[in-house]
Amino acid sequence: MFNIQLILKSVPSINRVSITDSSFEMELDGPLAILIDICEVFEISESILFLVSGFGQEQWSVDCRTDLLTVIEQIPFILKKISKKDFSFQLDFYEQGIERLLIFEEENNQVRVSCVSYTNWTPDEAICIEKDELLMMFEHFYDHFLEYSQILCPNLADHILLNDWKKG
Repeated sequence: MFNIQLILKSVPSINRVSITDSSFEMELDGPLAILIDICEVFEISESILFLVSGFGQEQWSVDCRTDLLTVIEQIPFILKKISKKDFSFQLDFYEQGIERLLIFEEENNQVRVSCVSYTNWTPDEAICIEKDELLMMFEHFYDHFLEYSQILCPNLADHILLNDWKKG
């Protein structure tokens, strides 16, 4: 089985992170600059659990600062493909340490998911997931990222530089 999710452990008692628009230069920065800061807030707050499992490993060694960042930047594109009924795509966990590539391929009424490891870890064989289940998993993951961003750092979550990224 494969699973990816974000879980809010607790809302920190500290004040929300407040970063003003002047912290970013509209001409030079893009959505990645905002996503970097959001993932940093998630990591520092210790309020968010980023969980990935599957292919023989119950809990992948992922964190919010680096691994979530590399994954979340790909999710709007994936959701856009799925909304067009295209279930063939890749999700790259390219950060050093985890270094895995998930390959999603439409197969009949399901999606075949295989994992390629670029380390000495050997993943289990490919699995199949129902299309609706896969869509729901990615939608929940994306929705939780936006929701938790609003809770922990609303100025970042609402930043204009994220508008195009949110559209895919």
